[in-house]
Amino acid sequence: MNKKEKKEHLSKDELIVDLIKDQLEEKMQASSMDINVTCRSGVVNLSGFVDVLKEKKFAENIARKINGVKKVENNLTIGVDSQITDKHIEKEVINKLNNNKINDKTHGIGVKVNDGVVNLVGHVDKVKDAHIAMDLASQVRGVKDVVNNTENINKGIIDDVSINNAIRERLNDANFSGEDIVCDVVDGKVTLSGYTKSKREIELAKEIAMDIEGVNKVRNKIQIRKRNK
Repeated sequence: MNKKEKKEHLSKDELIVDLIKDQLEEKMQASSMDINVTCRSGVVNLSGFVDVLKEKKFAENIARKINGVKKVENNLTIGVDSQITDKHIEKEVINKLNNNKINDKTHGIGVKVNDGVVNLVGHVDKVKDAHIAMDLASQVRGVKDVVNNTENINKGIIDDVSINNAIRERLNDANFSGEDIVCDVVDGKVTLSGYTKSKREIELAKEIAMDIEGVNKVRNKIQIRKRNK
């Protein structure tokens, strides 16, 4: 029985597990070897070990994108080296932020570390800058979690109507079905709702909103439009 024939005989949960394992192996390669995947009624459980926080989050994102997955319980453990101290972590995170050539807005973000938990402080121009900093910090060994306590430098300066118009314009310019997306802005906090065609478009809409000046937070409630049978 070949791989395709085998999948045709699997239950829905078994198929989900098989698809997730295939994606983990393809996209994470050797890093996926110590990841265990189980699924019950569409609820996926990830367990085992990874080297860094970024891999833990990446594995969860892979699982979430598989059709049929209702929820992902991420119980992956990050391998910890007892020789790595909070001071080591702080130094490495600061180096990551300062050597970031893609976005120099992360250079001025402050870093505090307590028991492996990184706390990002200071001011950023956009929510996107803070998320880039969080992603960079999650790549450092020994980091258990990253907490964003940065503040938007444009908070309260740009009004909600201007923020809404800027998001709407960017959504309309994007090459996807953004016309069905509703954007509400209250005190710089953006809520996206409505419908689009794919999970990738949901992520793209959030990325667009996070890149607008004056936005303090983005809540993404966009759903995938079900196709008529």
